[in-house]
Amino acid sequence: MVPVDGERGVRSLSDGRTLALCRRSATATFYGDPLAPDVLAHPYLSPVATVFNRWAGREVFHSGAFVQDGRAFALLGTRTAGKSSLLAALAAGGVPIVADDIMVVDGDKVYPGPRCIDLREPVPSVRRPGQAVRARTRTRVGVAPVPPRLPLGGWIFLRWGPDLTIRPVSAARLLTRLAAVRFWPQLRTDPATMLTIAARPAWDLTRPRDWSLLLDTQHLIRRALTDAAAAAAVPR
Repeated sequence: MVPVDGERGVRSLSDGRTLALCRRSATATFYGDPLAPDVLAHPYLSPVATVFNRWAGREVFHSGAFVQDGRAFALLGTRTAGKSSLLAALAAGGVPIVADDIMVVDGDKVYPGPRCIDLREPVPSVRRPGQAVRARTRTRVGVAPVPPRLPLGGWIFLRWGPDLTIRPVSAARLLTRLAAVRFWPQLRTDPATMLTIAARPAWDLTRPRDWSLLLDTQHLIRRALTDAAAAAAVPR
């Protein structure tokens, strides 16, 4: 395998396929069995998008994102932190969704991802139709279009815990966290860009594994973001 550097890379994928990427020719080639359209859209475009966006000088995070007051707010967490289920519940409540799995940040702007959310299990509050995809291991629900670029509003880190709480994260801790979870850290990064995105507000959102608290969780998020925006608008 050829490690991803500033010009090219070859990756072995978990299913036995191989992905070859070339910056000069702007190509990404999958070797192995043909890919069905549903898995090509997600998750197989993800490694392509992450590498080419990093080559373009953008930062990429394993994160979902939603819109409040015209700004994109990231939802970050481990693979089982419940990002997609929370995003699906937000979408069912009329909240615009920017991305489900990968968030691309260009300076202080965020680009939208594919217009879908893939769920491992049904979410009680989501009543929109879904399609079985990825060998019937996920249910894919569509989300509405959003603007092609949105200003970055802030960061929300998801974790499971006994109580429903949301607490601010300091700028110093946020910078360390973001540096640890961005894709392809070996590729060149503009330190000024990282400082810019780490200047946005951030929170730790802790919640029990309880579907009945989804609505309360949404209200808590909305209130925290609204309060932060009001505080930022007060002249100092």
